[in-house]
Amino acid sequence: MSNRFLDQFYTIDPHSGDYIIEINLENYDDIFNTWDSSVYNIRDLDSSLKSFLEECSNDIKSQKNIKLRFNMQKQERNIDMEKNIEKGIRNYFNYVLYTTKRDFANIRKRVFLYIIISVLFTTLSFYLQISESEKVINEIISLSVTVGGWVFLWEAFSLIFIQSSDLWKKRKQYTRILAAPIVYRYH
Repeated sequence: MSNRFLDQFYTIDPHSGDYIIEINLENYDDIFNTWDSSVYNIRDLDSSLKSFLEECSNDIKSQKNIKLRFNMQKQERNIDMEKNIEKGIRNYFNYVLYTTKRDFANIRKRVFLYIIISVLFTTLSFYLQISESEKVINEIISLSVTVGGWVFLWEAFSLIFIQSSDLWKKRKQYTRILAAPIVYRYH
């Protein structure tokens, strides 16, 4: 999306140039999942708020900073609650970022394993092609092992370049949201 198009949907901070993601709420509890009775700093966020923040972060170019502004409709200001909410939001996105990084690590381990298996299969297929005894059986095994080697190599490349792209995108979104300052406005 072009900046002019985005400017129609987002407020821009005149001082910093940051895009402000406006979130209108009636009270503090609307930020969190109503089914979760944990304390605020470890409470799960409301699912629609999570989706909204992720979509907005995805809309705005990664070169632009974002700011979260909670517009409170029917709530008196409570500085301790604001701190708890900020801590809760940061904890949630830190956890999601942690799980995303863990998924990356798991993918890297699988890629490494697949490359090793591919190299082993390919080496075995070359050895079987050189061997002269029982030509037909060696040929079938050799071709099967060669195909297996290429399949594992393809799977490794698929994991790295195709399946990891969503994780990279999520990682970037979560990092941006974590870095976003949070402000409150009361009506």
